[in-house]
Amino acid sequence: MAARAWRSIVALAVAASALAAAGLARSFAWSLSTALAVTLLLLAALPVAATLATFIIALTVSGRLHARSGMRIGRALCGEIAAFCLSVLAMITNAPERPQQQPRSAGGIAQPVLLLHGFFCNHRVWRLLQARLNSAGYGPVEAIDVEPLLADIDAQASRVANRLVELQQECNGARVVIIAHSMGGLVARALLRQLGATAIRRIVTIASPHHGTALALCLPWTDARQMSRRSTWLNALNSAQEGRFAVPITSIYSLEDNLVVPAESARLQGAELHELRGIGHLGMLRSHYVLDRVLATLS
Repeated sequence: MAARAWRSIVALAVAASALAAAGLARSFAWSLSTALAVTLLLLAALPVAATLATFIIALTVSGRLHARSGMRIGRALCGEIAAFCLSVLAMITNAPERPQQQPRSAGGIAQPVLLLHGFFCNHRVWRLLQARLNSAGYGPVEAIDVEPLLADIDAQASRVANRLVELQQECNGARVVIIAHSMGGLVARALLRQLGATAIRRIVTIASPHHGTALALCLPWTDARQMSRRSTWLNALNSAQEGRFAVPITSIYSLEDNLVVPAESARLQGAELHELRGIGHLGMLRSHYVLDRVLATLS
């Protein structure tokens, strides 16, 4: 469903850029090649503008903008623009899935891993980490779509729970490691509340708003409201779990996150914390440094 939504957004962006370029070409009597070049420039400017806007809002709200942070912010901004474009391309592309490698652990024991994406994304954002985990001998490594899109997080967790239990059964009862990005970390914690430690071995969250994000206030959807810093659902989840998790939990986050505001929202009492610098929200999924941290945590 997210793939369909992103295809529609990309199609609208292409159409809007083409219409704007056509209007300019008519006004200034441009050639067709000039109009096409302007269309491409306008299309490229859209993700730049959107990403820059999130950084400006995040920096304004968190008050992190100062001279010493300029280089880190610039690095995070450039990386985030690239990560945003590559993530959207991955989500809208119907590329065939790579075959799963068999687990290579001692005795042939399965090491199942379930990957949960974030808000308004789909499973294709996990391609890099999925390949790294397979190469490291973990398996089966399964990335699934968290649905219904934009629905209540507990409802999404219930859907995921069905597949997680199936995966555990397919692996002869081996407990499942959950690696989650952004909102997926809250889905993982809701799963832990539903299933407990009998099905889940460990949770690793990447850029997850465990204490909410200020940017969720302007979004109308149910799961977005649950990520608000004023969310009664999130406050209840933290009251029930924080400091006394039934399984080991790790939170990896960046202080230059442009969507989790403030970035310290990712800190959890009782969790293993890895605080990074100079990486944006989606950039965390493509950073080799972050992927190395994930593998190190599992090992």
